[in-house]
Amino acid sequence: MIPYRSILIVGGGTAGWLAAAYLQRVLGRDTQSPVKITLIESDEIETIGVGEATVPTIIQTLRVLDIPEAALFAKTEATLKNGIRFVGWRHGGGADTDRFDHPFDVPIGMEGYPTTMHWLNLKQRGLTDAVMCDATVVQTALMDHNLSPKLMASPPYEAPIPYGYHLDATLLAKVLCEVAMARGVQRIIGNVTHVEVDDAGIKQITLADGSVHQADLYVDCTGFRSLLLEGALQVPWVSFSDTLLCDRAVACPVAYDSEDAPLRSYTTSTAKDAGWIWEIDLQSRRGSGYVFSSAFCSDDQAIATLRQHHGDAAALREPRLIPMRIGHHARVWEKNCLALGLASGFIEPLESTGIYLVEQALQVFVDYLPSPNTRGLCQARYNEHISELYAELRDFILIHYTLSQRRDTPFWRAYTQEVKIPDHLANMLELWEEKVPTTTDLNRRLSLFGPTNWFFILAGMHHLPRFGSGQPPYIPPEVSAKVLSQIQEYRKVAIAHSPKMRDYAKKMRGAFGNAPTPARS
Repeated sequence: MIPYRSILIVGGGTAGWLAAAYLQRVLGRDTQSPVKITLIESDEIETIGVGEATVPTIIQTLRVLDIPEAALFAKTEATLKNGIRFVGWRHGGGADTDRFDHPFDVPIGMEGYPTTMHWLNLKQRGLTDAVMCDATVVQTALMDHNLSPKLMASPPYEAPIPYGYHLDATLLAKVLCEVAMARGVQRIIGNVTHVEVDDAGIKQITLADGSVHQADLYVDCTGFRSLLLEGALQVPWVSFSDTLLCDRAVACPVAYDSEDAPLRSYTTSTAKDAGWIWEIDLQSRRGSGYVFSSAFCSDDQAIATLRQHHGDAAALREPRLIPMRIGHHARVWEKNCLALGLASGFIEPLESTGIYLVEQALQVFVDYLPSPNTRGLCQARYNEHISELYAELRDFILIHYTLSQRRDTPFWRAYTQEVKIPDHLANMLELWEEKVPTTTDLNRRLSLFGPTNWFFILAGMHHLPRFGSGQPPYIPPEVSAKVLSQIQEYRKVAIAHSPKMRDYAKKMRGAFGNAPTPARS
């Protein structure tokens, strides 16, 4: 017996259509026991669509969906992402004096230790002033020169180093819609006017045209409104507003100076007086916006800050204000309703986790699919996992702020002097006063960020072990110097062989006409 023979997704956008395409692909391929998947979306409600950067997990998701990689470049304005460059976060300086990177590359092991430990060995001995991310990995060299992480001859979804994408999320939703509908997902345009509930959860949904729709499983992708999970089932909200202060954004894409302007192969995050500005280079425009706290900045001030940041660059539309609710629902799978995307929760987009959270929620949901006559243990454990994941992402975002040396505005003083650091994170930061992060420190069942990710941020903020780490005294400095010299040679080779980001994007757009058609089942 299949517990879910019908799935009704309410809401479109990236979350809704990713859910439709993914669930059809993993649950709806058995023609002997078909699962009917329907998506209802309104043509009157605009999607948020500001999350235009991803992390490397999306590569496996797109492989599962059997979407040609070339289609992303042809249809979603895609470019490739090597990581994130943070400017002004440590003390408020410019890119020359206050910059660190969070690349996707993982430091390799050499001479018994990862390259990050060799860097720390020389750093503790006063033998290097090099920035950790530049001394220990190849990927930041690609960032410096606007180079692609993929070679011209790299196979689809493969590269010498990990990568993500910059893309237009609204266009990505259209691609996912095309794929899902080609494989049998039914699309209904309509506005929900009533949600009826019973002891099992959602009983049925009524649209403005009077039609009634029922399913075994309802997926809430209605954004911050959370029409089903919160509105109908009244699942409470767990707010992170006491620790993550930014609650609004203003977005405005800008034009390039010329059609052949260099494309940065990284996301830029520039700290400002009351938040931070993102910049993401797509093929024909630069996506940008200011994430800020309304307690320290008005909407008009935010718009002025964003315009000032871009100087003479031409805005391609009027600035769009976006309220944000930071946190998550206490349970994102309640009875027969699963919430995804903004309807589930939201962490500000500083580390590009929006689409990742939808991917992860879907994958873990499939892991915990209930069998008939279960006792609800799968659902309970699923909710624990997702709650822990939100807490981890909150903690990771939080250290970008609380470890800053900035005290120059009320916003930064609030973060560095008033915000209470959650106990688990406080314990980890105390431990990392005596050692560098390792896998055993984190102890998370689900985790996007490993010890190297944490160390990139800690080192970027100059938050190293106060009395030095225990390993360096046992590593001869000449060994570490040789290792880091080898990394510099690797960086030179990467620069010599990697194409410019714009050149690679042009090549992939041209390759789309020769890409295979996605399988229909």
